[in-house]
Amino acid sequence: MWLISVVVLSVVGYFVSGRKLPVEVVDNLNHVVSEDLAPSERLVALFFVVGAVVGITPIRIGLRYLSTVVHELGHAFVAGTLGGRPKSITISLNSAGLATYEVPPDWGRFRATIVSLAGYPAPAVASLAAVNAIHGGHPKGWFTFAVGTLAISIVLLIRNFWGLLWTAGAVLASFVLSQHVDGQYLALTISFVAGFLAVEGLRNSLEQFQIVRQTSGAGCDAERVAAWWGINSRIVAFGHILLVSAIAGNASIRALQPLWAQITDRF
Repeated sequence: MWLISVVVLSVVGYFVSGRKLPVEVVDNLNHVVSEDLAPSERLVALFFVVGAVVGITPIRIGLRYLSTVVHELGHAFVAGTLGGRPKSITISLNSAGLATYEVPPDWGRFRATIVSLAGYPAPAVASLAAVNAIHGGHPKGWFTFAVGTLAISIVLLIRNFWGLLWTAGAVLASFVLSQHVDGQYLALTISFVAGFLAVEGLRNSLEQFQIVRQTSGAGCDAERVAAWWGINSRIVAFGHILLVSAIAGNASIRALQPLWAQITDRF
């Protein structure tokens, strides 16, 4: 699990950085994923906006499980990279999730804090990586990677019925989509999901802040980190909001820049 975690986070981190893939990697990727062409940047921006709008409407209820899966995978893969052993992920019908992992005897509060802090930013990180992958000309490559990561999570991590049902359905639907949809439309789908994840990541971090402000003992990530360091959980929750806002904002700027440039040129 350590190697899988390192590979997944390395790929995500590379796309988040916005750097171009090495020529050797692109050549190998082209053998696996053909016709990996991106649509116009204005269309990518438009679909990002549509995804973000869906994230603030009741329609989001049908897609909210995606942000939960990404959140919990963030915990699991960071734990695996730092020497922990991810054991399971459960996803409830109300979209609540829980990632469990085995902690090594020498694991102090610093590594435990990093793992606990990794969940809420994960959807925004995925959003930024997806947008950069599209603009870098690798939407199909990112799509294949993302769906493959979900498939791996089914085999190794997700253990409850609803989590298995939803994730398996998402993987199956993605496979069918990849077989019958043109590469450029696939890129627009990725942009839509990126917009949705950016908004959902921010929404979830705001909800956590409301939870720690109104009650105690909820067991959320901010409360665990606050207990380890002897600080107020509101500070941790607010830090989550700032971090998620920065990452989601970066993804939004990257996605909307072409559309914004077109709007400003008219005035």
